Amino acid sequence: MAPKPVAGTRPLDIVTARSRPMLSVALAVRPRGRSVFAYSANSAQQCWSGTVDAESADTATLDVIRRIRAAADAERIRFVVQLPARSTLWALRDEVALLMPGVWIERPRFSDEALVRGALSGLREVMAAAPVCVATDGSVRGKITGYGWLASSGEYGLQGFRHSTKLIGPQVVLVAELRAIGAAVQRLRGRDITVLSDSRPAIGMVKRWMDGEDVLPEGYLAYRESGKTPGLVRARQMIFEDRARITPLWVKGHRGEPLNEGADALARLASRYALGDSALDAAEYHRRASDLAVTFSREFTRARSA
Repeated sequence: MAPKPVAGTRPLDIVTARSRPMLSVALAVRPRGRSVFAYSANSAQQCWSGTVDAESADTATLDVIRRIRAAADAERIRFVVQLPARSTLWALRDEVALLMPGVWIERPRFSDEALVRGALSGLREVMAAAPVCVATDGSVRGKITGYGWLASSGEYGLQGFRHSTKLIGPQVVLVAELRAIGAAVQRLRGRDITVLSDSRPAIGMVKRWMDGEDVLPEGYLAYRESGKTPGLVRARQMIFEDRARITPLWVKGHRGEPLNEGADALARLASRYALGDSALDAAEYHRRASDLAVTFSREFTRARSA
């Protein structure tokens, strides 16, 4: 009679899971002006700083976390933040982890002291930033407006949108130029700003705003049915409030001045994108804008140091 088979045991190869490396980043955020926040962050190897448009410190903190997450070469990032106990971010920590996998927010530990000091030191430098030159420009293609600005610091901005002459009046080019100046001043508030524009009417109106005159381009409506404050009304008030730190200068256009050429290129890019250029998807649009800003601001720095 054959022996009854007996089940044997097979050796198992068990490999202990290795924890993925984690990056700790200390982040400091502080308001720098109306709807503008300065930030500084650093890890043991990297540092980041700049400004962000946001309505609150909580929103600014989340926006900066997204920026750093996109730029950092790490799958897991622990952000160390000093926020008030009443901050909504503490209540939303689980939701943040779901929306941004690999990211979580904590209060500082004793071991984070050096990182926190570095972030606060960087924030003081951002808040006391050096004077800056910024060139601005507008681009109008039919019913599409685009504007752009480029600062000597490398910071930049651009936007394109469909305009309505019923709301902004017939001077659409002047409105575009002033929107660019307003956007630049908002982002760079807190510094001494020299505004460069090749539009004499725009420079003239900015000077009138600095003198406290309650003027707007012909036909521009100061009140909207939506209840929102129009862009140039906000810009007028902001420029008047910061008039001691703003120097508007007219420059000749298309003469090879790097910042002016960069602002012009950004404005034209914005209007092309708003017009629906098939060669520009969102990723390509932002990539080209960044490349333009880097190229022209570097040329400005090189020309100044030559």
